[in-house]
Amino acid sequence: MSLALPSPPLTLPPSLADQLWALRRRWRLVALCALLVPMLTIAVLMHQPVVYTASGILFYDPEGAAVPGDSANAPVDAVNEDALTASQSELIASLPAAAALSAQLKLGERVEFAGAARLWPLRPKPTPAPGDIAEAVRRAIGVAVLPGSRILQVSFTSTDPVIAAAAANAAMALYVAHEREAAFADLTAAQTWLEAHAVQAQTALDATELQIVAARAAAGVVQGAQASLSDETISRLSASLIEAQALLAMNQARLAAAGPGDAAAANAAIAPNLLPLRKEQADLAAQVRSLATQYGPDYPDLRTARTQQAAITAEIDDETGRELDAAQAEVAAGRAEVATLQGALAGARRESEAEDAESAPIRALEQQADASRTMLRAMTLQAQALAQDASLTRPDARILSAAAVPVSPSSPGRLVILAAAVGLGLAAGILLAALAQALDTSFRCGADIRSGLNLGCLALLPEVRSPRMAALAAPFSVFAEQLRGLRTGLGLGRGACEIVAVTAARPAEGKTTLTIALARTLAAAGLRVLAIDGDIRQPGFEPAFGLGGAPGLTDHLAGLARLESILFRDPQSELMLMPAGTQAQAALSLFLSGALPACLAALRPQFDVILLDVPPAFALAEGRVLASVADRALLCVRWGKTPRRVVLGAITLLREAGVVIAGVALTRVDARVHGRSGHADAEMYQPRYGGYFQMKEQKEALLFVNKKFSRGRR
Repeated sequence: MSLALPSPPLTLPPSLADQLWALRRRWRLVALCALLVPMLTIAVLMHQPVVYTASGILFYDPEGAAVPGDSANAPVDAVNEDALTASQSELIASLPAAAALSAQLKLGERVEFAGAARLWPLRPKPTPAPGDIAEAVRRAIGVAVLPGSRILQVSFTSTDPVIAAAAANAAMALYVAHEREAAFADLTAAQTWLEAHAVQAQTALDATELQIVAARAAAGVVQGAQASLSDETISRLSASLIEAQALLAMNQARLAAAGPGDAAAANAAIAPNLLPLRKEQADLAAQVRSLATQYGPDYPDLRTARTQQAAITAEIDDETGRELDAAQAEVAAGRAEVATLQGALAGARRESEAEDAESAPIRALEQQADASRTMLRAMTLQAQALAQDASLTRPDARILSAAAVPVSPSSPGRLVILAAAVGLGLAAGILLAALAQALDTSFRCGADIRSGLNLGCLALLPEVRSPRMAALAAPFSVFAEQLRGLRTGLGLGRGACEIVAVTAARPAEGKTTLTIALARTLAAAGLRVLAIDGDIRQPGFEPAFGLGGAPGLTDHLAGLARLESILFRDPQSELMLMPAGTQAQAALSLFLSGALPACLAALRPQFDVILLDVPPAFALAEGRVLASVADRALLCVRWGKTPRRVVLGAITLLREAGVVIAGVALTRVDARVHGRSGHADAEMYQPRYGGYFQMKEQKEALLFVNKKFSRGRR
């Protein structure tokens, strides 16, 4: 007869609270890491030398130190300016600068830069190379450029704060002195170059002047006379020609205006002095027309007016003819004068060209001499300016703030490192705890059994001092309550006799102890209970009840003892006991024979519950055979110890043998640890349930940590 067990409830994935509870269950590992890492860090920090960093401020100002007119120091764009400023930091922290700093402050005598470590106590310390010392000093120099500025922060790190400040100030001073010397050297080189080239220019000028004198002597000319006369003549003739051409053009225009066309306009152009006569002529003409329209031709006033008009017209014509003849004469004279001047100018130019051909070498030499004088004058002025600037040479940088002696170390930052170590230790502890939780495949609560094995967890039996008597000694303890819960889960004592096999995956799971404790609890409840020891190789009833050498199950199955002779009573209760017997070698054959079912059939009417203590599933084949003849099997799993794969393998073996597994009992539970685990079935260990359990008895019965006792229990 077997009871159909309900399917286990669906389990939800672990929440954040579950994960935090899992970390809490492994708080010792977290605490160990959180303490161990800072302690190791402190030990390392105790052996680390304390160093100090001193810093000074430099201002890089090449424009302020530039020589007037020097295009090398012209303003540059922002990108090039940042690159130029950054290049100065490389100069300050260069290897030659470090070597000069080491020599000035004798840093090679200090261990931190010389590296005088002894390989053996009796071996002389090696002499460091100068390059190694300079490299060590260079690493101690730090230069930082403030973004977007020309400010350079120069620092030096040393175990001695005084040395740190002195070295930082010396590094800045060496850089400033180097810049001043470089600027002075540049000015001196420029001055030397100018002086040398001025001497060369003066020599060339002297040679050119000698050539000019020789050329003039060869040409037979006085300095500047011939050239001045030719130029003056050409200029005068050109001016006269231009004046004559202008006058000719004006006369020609007057003459052209006197041609056919408007007579009044021609007369006005030729003889503008006749304008009053022409006006009078016009008035008389108007008077004649008026009189002619009013009177006859013989009217006296009309004849008088016509006579006056004719006289004035004749006078105007005579004067106009004279003026026209004069204008034509003036035009002819102007043309002759222009032709004469043009001929004279052409002759003067031909004469000037001939003279130029003779004086061209002289003029070229004079121009060369003028250019040499100009260059010599500029070199002389520039050399004088450089001589004055050399006495006032300023470096490209200046010290804004000297380095002060630091009062506190810059490294190591012990508080920061220690805080980081605490955080790292805590993180490592949490990581290791999570890793241990992930690698822990044991079962620690009923939910693990239900989700991992798809079986019900019928009881969580805590570790107690005397588990076989705990239920009788403390009937209201948690241990006793779990045994009663196990009875309820198995449904024992509700009808016909039930045969339950108690097995485990491997030894030391507490199956024999559970069998005896459950059997005594059932017997104390008034049930007729028989406990059979089926572990033939390692019987547990003999040492527990003092039945050593007594006949038992195998003797009856072999026909060597009657059934009544192998039944014994427990001196502590009404429980009936059946030892394993003495026929261990033939046990498998006896269990596979028909005698075993017949024996169990004969026992069923006499008892309400029969408990079979069988060997672990992986140990003996006899255990699986005994479990298969029982109605159901109870699998014991040790809390926090038995791996999941072992339990799954045992369940597979049992089911392949036809065993019906009723459920699982977690044994040897550490009540204190389980009570802090946060699992739902750990609720019973909380103080709020003190009214339901006799806490005094529970405290006396529970065994939280008893390794000596646990090693001797199966």
